[in-house]
Amino acid sequence: MSDEQLPTVQLFYQEGTSDKVYHATIVGDEGDTFTVRVAWGRRGSNLNQGTKALRATREAAQRAYDKVVREKTRKGYQEITDDVVPAVVAPPAGEGSGTRAGVGGRERMDQAAQLLNAVNDEDTEVQRLIADDGVVAQQKFDGMRILAHVYDDRVVTTNRGGELTGLDRRLAAPLSALGAGSIIDGEMVAGRAGDAPTYWVFDLLASGGEDLREDEYLVRYSWLKLRIGASADEDKETIRVVPMAQTADEKRTLVARLRGIDAEGVVFKRADACYRPGRPASGGDQLKVKFVKTADVVIVENAGNAYRMVVVQDDGKFHDVGKVFSGTTNAIREELDRALSAGERPVAEVRYLYATDADHLFQPVRHRRRPPLPACVREAAR
Repeated sequence: MSDEQLPTVQLFYQEGTSDKVYHATIVGDEGDTFTVRVAWGRRGSNLNQGTKALRATREAAQRAYDKVVREKTRKGYQEITDDVVPAVVAPPAGEGSGTRAGVGGRERMDQAAQLLNAVNDEDTEVQRLIADDGVVAQQKFDGMRILAHVYDDRVVTTNRGGELTGLDRRLAAPLSALGAGSIIDGEMVAGRAGDAPTYWVFDLLASGGEDLREDEYLVRYSWLKLRIGASADEDKETIRVVPMAQTADEKRTLVARLRGIDAEGVVFKRADACYRPGRPASGGDQLKVKFVKTADVVIVENAGNAYRMVVVQDDGKFHDVGKVFSGTTNAIREELDRALSAGERPVAEVRYLYATDADHLFQPVRHRRRPPLPACVREAAR
């Protein structure tokens, strides 16, 4: 390994509530290979650590290093130098590093979405919620949370934090038809290639300028059904009301059906609850249950801050099922990298929602380490 000084950089991003740092360094390994080590997280906290290139050539490591620095800079990160240092407190939105780079400080509306906590004990809590006559249930969709604000001359949509988002032009007319002074909450689910997305709506915060947020949920839902109309349940519609289950039998049937079609999950809501923006510290009037599955996977590669997974088929061959990062810690990643560098193939149990058409696991989360593959299977799988 030469005596050249290898590049290193410390970056920061400050904008409103964001106060983050990102460090990248090329380090020489034993021999003639190089690794790009990165660390990131909230400034002043214990940083997450990972790699962008592992035991690569000098040229490959430099390319990986340049790429991550370029990507972060485009997102508004700045290099920490003698003349440029983070502020003691992050400046307000519109005045920080992101805005100076032309990417930060998105305009916001005052209204944020009501967010949900997950149930603590799925086995017992779900049964309790099903039996509770004061609780209703709805399907949880896998989409983007969108609040739509209808004005006389336009429709403005925001994400769950109140930041402005783009609106598919095919949804402008049906949303405008709801009438000025309406605010609708729902989940935008992408359609097939070329098709308009479907806006699955489940709450009405205002109607004709009248604030409904202090009304009970059943009242808001009834107004929503009235405003959207019965035709919203037809497949041709781009705006559809999420169906609701009220009785214990209806809720039990809904949960079973959603599990059977590999839906993302179910949401339970108190029928008499007001609309409260933000996420409660714990519990709350709305709770979600994500349906997850588990699989034992073999980790075969550090693919740049995510680990490539495979499953072993009956013939002993590997079948790619995507990448996983969630659920790993600094210590776990160091352990995985050591094992991979030594030619081992660590096995882990991951939890996921469903498998895509390409057999990739959707939203995988590493749960725990599993026993290594038997030698015969490991040899056949290589």
